[in-house]
Amino acid sequence: MADESPFMRIPSEIRLMIYELLFIDNSQRVFQIRNQDPETYKNQPHHQRTGYRIIGRDLVRQSTPTTYTLVNDVELHTSIMRVNRKVYTETAHMLYSNRTFDFGRDIEAIVPFFSDLSKHTRPFIQEISLVKQGSVYSRDYDRCEWSGVCDFMREYMRVESLNLTVEGGRPSLGYAGLPEYSVQDFKTLESVAYEPLEWVWQLLSVKGIKKLEIESEIHHCPPSHSSAMAFFAAFSASIETGFADFLREELIGLQAITRAFQDS
Repeated sequence: MADESPFMRIPSEIRLMIYELLFIDNSQRVFQIRNQDPETYKNQPHHQRTGYRIIGRDLVRQSTPTTYTLVNDVELHTSIMRVNRKVYTETAHMLYSNRTFDFGRDIEAIVPFFSDLSKHTRPFIQEISLVKQGSVYSRDYDRCEWSGVCDFMREYMRVESLNLTVEGGRPSLGYAGLPEYSVQDFKTLESVAYEPLEWVWQLLSVKGIKKLEIESEIHHCPPSHSSAMAFFAAFSASIETGFADFLREELIGLQAITRAFQDS
């Protein structure tokens, strides 16, 4: 439909009021995107969103098709976005800018969700939030998904703010006797491309991040009887200290960090 439609003759301030009635977000600035329940997906006759497969985290590890869904309690009547290009731009700005898109652990949804947006819409999204599964719990499937997310963000996104929750583990006896890694320790591990932190080196390939929030999510883990588990426990103890400082320095840069402290 041409931009000369009667709707476009309505003053812009009135159009914005109409959009606000059609996009009721209940003042929720964080949109939670999750994998749709596979049974719900299977029972839907038509699918407009990109589909993908997820692997169950039970012993069966069955692969099932699904897509992504918004789980917030909102009312979004997006059909108006098809009126014309100008309406799409105006409404896309309302929907996607100044908002955090939270994917939790469902990182399989990230690439399909952003792929379904036009290349003109993606720049509106400036902030995303996600959980990185602990390295000792991840499988080849998880590592492949993470690699794909980093590749897509590097090539097609311009995310400026990243909220990263890193899953860690604490042995029954705590972290006593285990080292806590410093920024320099992580730089040394980076120089040798230490394989258990491959996901970190992939994340560092994403450029343009100006703000980084890091927190840990600690679960119980077995005793540190192996070198891999001992490293995981020591890494977990360092997530919000040496690792957070290292990641900020590498992703944002020393000058940006210094400016942030000066401005605070």
